Amino acid sequence: MLRNNVARLWLIVSLLYCFAATGWAADVQVSAELNPSTFAQDQGAELVITVNGASSAQPELPAAEGLRFRSLGQSSQTSWVNGQVSASVAFSFIVQAEKIGQHTIGPVKVTADGKTYTTQPVSCTVSPAQNSSGTAAVPPTGSNSAPQTEEESENIGFLRILPQTDKFYAGQLVPFTIKAYFKPGRRIHLKTTPSLIGENFLLQSLDQEPSQQQEQVNGEQFTALTWYGVLSAIKEGTAALSVQVDADLMVREQSQPHGSPFDAPFSNDPFFDDFFGRYTPREIKLASPEKTVTVLSLPNKNRPADFKGAVGMFSLAVAASGTDGRPGDPITLKMKIGGSGNFDSVQAPELTDSKGWKLYPASASFIGQPRGKSEKTFEQAIVPVGSNLTAVPPLHFSYFDPAAGDYVTLKSEPIPLQLQQAAEPVPPPAQQQPPPPLKNKKNQAEPKARKHFVFLRSESEKIVRNFQPLYEKHWFLTTMAGAGCCLVSGLLLDLRRKKLESNPSLVLRKQVEKKIARHFREMKAAAAAKDQERFRLHCQEAVQKRTGAAWGRAPEAITLADLSERLPADAPLLALFARLEQSSYAAQHLEKAEMEAMLQIAQQELDKLA
Repeated sequence: MLRNNVARLWLIVSLLYCFAATGWAADVQVSAELNPSTFAQDQGAELVITVNGASSAQPELPAAEGLRFRSLGQSSQTSWVNGQVSASVAFSFIVQAEKIGQHTIGPVKVTADGKTYTTQPVSCTVSPAQNSSGTAAVPPTGSNSAPQTEEESENIGFLRILPQTDKFYAGQLVPFTIKAYFKPGRRIHLKTTPSLIGENFLLQSLDQEPSQQQEQVNGEQFTALTWYGVLSAIKEGTAALSVQVDADLMVREQSQPHGSPFDAPFSNDPFFDDFFGRYTPREIKLASPEKTVTVLSLPNKNRPADFKGAVGMFSLAVAASGTDGRPGDPITLKMKIGGSGNFDSVQAPELTDSKGWKLYPASASFIGQPRGKSEKTFEQAIVPVGSNLTAVPPLHFSYFDPAAGDYVTLKSEPIPLQLQQAAEPVPPPAQQQPPPPLKNKKNQAEPKARKHFVFLRSESEKIVRNFQPLYEKHWFLTTMAGAGCCLVSGLLLDLRRKKLESNPSLVLRKQVEKKIARHFREMKAAAAAKDQERFRLHCQEAVQKRTGAAWGRAPEAITLADLSERLPADAPLLALFARLEQSSYAAQHLEKAEMEAMLQIAQQELDKLA
C-alpha cells in the first residue's frame, strides 16, 4: 500500500514538472538591442541579446559585411516574486565597423530549451572617424590637440582614447576605446597596459590583452592595438582625459661596424643587415593628447531621500520566505537589483514603513561585469513584532538615470502575511497541599519513619562492565585511520600543487604555451583571410617565443643568426624563418597554400622544442 502511494506521488510530481517546463519554454522571448545605434568608425557599440524565460541559451551571430563582433560575456538573472519564478540571460558583444554607412545586424538565431528563436533585425549607422577625414582613425590635429609626443615626432606610433561620449555625469560608467598605432616594421614590446593620467577619473575595467589588426591612416598602413574599458569620473566640471603606456622599442644593431678591415663581403648591404642584425630595447612612453570632457553634477531637484548614489538603469525584484509563521519568527527577504551601472553604490532597498518590524543588516552578493548587465542580490532578516500585521510593506530603491537625466524610484508590491496567533500560555501546575501534621504519639510516628530507611548490604556483589568506549571498537579505529591517511594525502598533494604553482619555470612555460596557442589561432585566421602581413607577424613571434623560452633568451632578441647557430642547416624551422624574413624585406608574396603549409611546419617543429 505504501509503495503504491509513493509511485502515485512521483507520477503527480513528474506531470507537474512537465507542465511547468512546457509553460516556461512557451514563454521564451528573445530581443536584440544596439547602443548606440549611430557611432564613429574608430569607436564601437554594444550589442545585447536578451533571452527571457530561459536560464541558458546559445546565440548565433550572423555574418554582417563590414562589421566585427567580440564577446564581452554573459549574465543571468533568476527572480522569485510571490512564488512566481522567472529567468533571463543576456549576451553582450562589442561591434566594430570596417566600413562607413548603413549596416543591418540579424536577425540573430538563439537556441534555448532545444528550440530556435530569432530576434528582430537591428540597424546601425557608421560615420567617419571622429578624428579623421579619411576612412580610418587618425591622430587629431588642430588647436585643441596637445603637442605630439617625442615618439610621434619620430613616426614610431601614437595613442588615442575615445570615450563613448564627452559629456556624462559623476559616477556614471562610460565605455571607452583605446587605440595604439605603430608603423609597420617597428618592433614594439608593451611593458604595461594603458593607464589614465590624472586623479579625476577611475578605471573600472580594461582588457588585459588588446585585439590587433591592420588599419590604414591617411592611406598609410599601421598595426593597430585596441583595448575596451569602462571609466567613471569623481568630481564635476571640465577635465582633461588622457592615457599613457610604457613600451620598449627594439632598435636593430648592425652585426659589424662599417669600415672594419674584417668586414664580410656583404656587411655593408642593408638587406643582410636586416637578416643578421640584433636588437636592443629602448624605453619609450606613448601618451595620448588630452581630450576635454564635461562631467555633470547630479541634480538636487527631485532627489529622493533614499538615494545612495546609484547611477545607471536598474530593475527590482523582491521575494519573501517564512510568511506563515508567528509574531517574533524571522522572515527572509530576497531582493535582486539587475541592470547596468555603478553597482558599487547600490545599497539594499528599504521598507516604506518599518513600524512594527525589527530589521537586521542585509548581506549582499554580486554577479556580472562592468560592461554588461549585472545583478546584485541582498538577503535580509526582518521580524514582525506586532500581531496585527497583514503584509510586508513595499520596498523602494532610487537611482539616477543618465539617459533621462532624472531620478527613478522603484517600488515592489506588498507581500501578504499569514501569521498564526501565538499559543496561549500554559497555566502553572497547582501546588499540592502539604500533608497534615502527624499526631504527637510515639506509637504512630515510628511506622511512618521506617519508610525512609535504606538497609545497607554487608557484602559487595560482582561488578559487571556493560559499556565499551568508542575508541576501543575496531570499526572506529579503522575509520579514523582511513580518515587520517586521506587527510595526510590531501595535505601532501596540496603542498605539491603549491610548489608547482610557485615554480617560476613552470609558470613561464604555461604563459609561453598560452601565447603560442594564440599565435597559431591568429595564423590560421590570417591564412584563411590571405592576410600575409598578419600571418608573418604572428608566425615570427611564435618562433621567437618558443626558441627564446627553450634557450633562455628574450624572445625579441631571437634573429635568423641565432637560429643558424643553434639549428642544423637543413632544419625546417630555419628555412621557415628565413622565408618569413625574405617575404617581409624582399616584398615577396605568400600564397594561401604556402601559408597553410608554413603553419603546419611551425606547429610540428615548435612542438619538438617544447
